[in-house]
Amino acid sequence: TAVTSSVMKKYHDLGTAGNVLPLNELGSLPTRNLQSARFESAGNISGEALAKNYLGRRLACAHCPVGCIHIAALREPYADEAFFYKTSMISYDYEPIFSLGSMLGISEPEGLLKLMEQVEIWGLDAMSTGVIFAWATEAMNKGLISDKDTVGLRFDWGNWRSYTEAVRMVVEPPSEFFRTLARGLDHASAKYGGREFALTFGGNEMAGYHTGPGTHIGAMVGARHSHLDNAGYSLDQKALTMTSKAEPEALVQSLLEEERWRQILSSLVVCFFARGIYTPEVVSGALQVSGLQSSQGDLARIGKEILREKNLFKIREGFSIDSLHFPRRIFEMTTPVGDIQEEYLRRAMEEAKREQQ
Repeated sequence: TAVTSSVMKKYHDLGTAGNVLPLNELGSLPTRNLQSARFESAGNISGEALAKNYLGRRLACAHCPVGCIHIAALREPYADEAFFYKTSMISYDYEPIFSLGSMLGISEPEGLLKLMEQVEIWGLDAMSTGVIFAWATEAMNKGLISDKDTVGLRFDWGNWRSYTEAVRMVVEPPSEFFRTLARGLDHASAKYGGREFALTFGGNEMAGYHTGPGTHIGAMVGARHSHLDNAGYSLDQKALTMTSKAEPEALVQSLLEEERWRQILSSLVVCFFARGIYTPEVVSGALQVSGLQSSQGDLARIGKEILREKNLFKIREGFSIDSLHFPRRIFEMTTPVGDIQEEYLRRAMEEAKREQQ
């Protein structure tokens, strides 16, 4: 069945949290603001550890048999009354484990889950919050911000209690610094410095992959500047088995081909996790059963048109690919496919620019 197939089983079993240990082993798990790509305590916050010690429930979207939604049950005693407990149900997956765990040096699973819960309660984006706090921690360590800026709060690697308090301060800012943080990392680093280690791509804080040039180029050229636009990290991982490195122009074409197809999947409300199931052949066949005659060629053409319209809209509203910059930090930390070269990224962006014109 689809659930037990090679492309879906991981989502059914551990969920995306199963990525923690493999990426850590590869040296691709961003840690402490990408000052490292391996986390010495990855085993504590891995999908395996969370499933064994905290998994309380698994859920699925309507009519989906996979059940990739993993929810931890965190049982805590009341502080002021014996034998009374509360149980919090906290959804987790790979991205918040990376952004609020390894990226902040947090090795305590219960602290990580509590931080995830507060981010959810206050309505913040988990990936952005973790990456912003990672920058703030390094900025404080480098003297770019002080206790006065943070109203006495110390950003310290691994201190989940301080990060939990900082979540509230972003929403209810007690100082200009937190008001600035609330506007995103690009804005904060422009004001306080540290742009070279501010890990943003097209204005979005980074995803949890330092796998090679594909993931970072993909985030830059994607219409939403999301790792899910084109899965550049997947191309990096495939490159590990190749005898020669793809030219940057060819890499960009592969990213664009994937993103064009994803326009079709998202238009049909197909989960990207199931992209390995819903191939062009399967989608075309399913549409024909429904009375819609769309060949694989038709689908490819429509996907290309949709993506082009998105990019034209961005350009019309003032976007320019020339305004984008890669954070210096990604060149300082090696990847499983080797060091990232600036010239390689420059050529890739030139190819992407040609495609957008």
